[in-house]
Amino acid sequence: MQSSRNSSGQFGLILARVRRSLAFDREGGALVEFALVAPLMMALMTGMFSISIVMNNYMVLTNGVGEGARALALARGQTTPTLASTDPCQYAVNTAQAASSTLATGSIGYSIIYTNNSTATPTSTPYTTSCPGLTMNANDTVQMTATYRSSLSAYGWMPPSFNLMARTTENVQ
Repeated sequence: MQSSRNSSGQFGLILARVRRSLAFDREGGALVEFALVAPLMMALMTGMFSISIVMNNYMVLTNGVGEGARALALARGQTTPTLASTDPCQYAVNTAQAASSTLATGSIGYSIIYTNNSTATPTSTPYTTSCPGLTMNANDTVQMTATYRSSLSAYGWMPPSFNLMARTTENVQ
């Protein structure tokens, strides 16, 4: 009977020593902290990467619309390329698509508003991608708008897609 008490007493002492040594042992703490923080950091980094892709697409779209609107504003009186004189809106769209070559050009929708300022009351005429035979006057304005369907995706989670929109207004030269 005595020996079982001693062995259980010794076991209690050993258990107490192990608890004390584990209480002061800090070797695995960094691993546990890393295991808790790493998924959050990966989610943040992936989210930032996805948002940066969308921002790049927006900057490319804005640059393309600026190039297209500038080409349309400068198309008055041009004879080369032939498209600039026959269909200036199509020329502007082609120029915008060439400047936005990293985007899926089939996913970009264009609209053009031509405002005739040479009359007493300015009149605006909307066009999509074609305006054959348009006669432009100096100091008229052209406004080109493009929309591009975009979406985010991170670890299989995909919020609803959205449209990026860029608009530029130029004076006809």
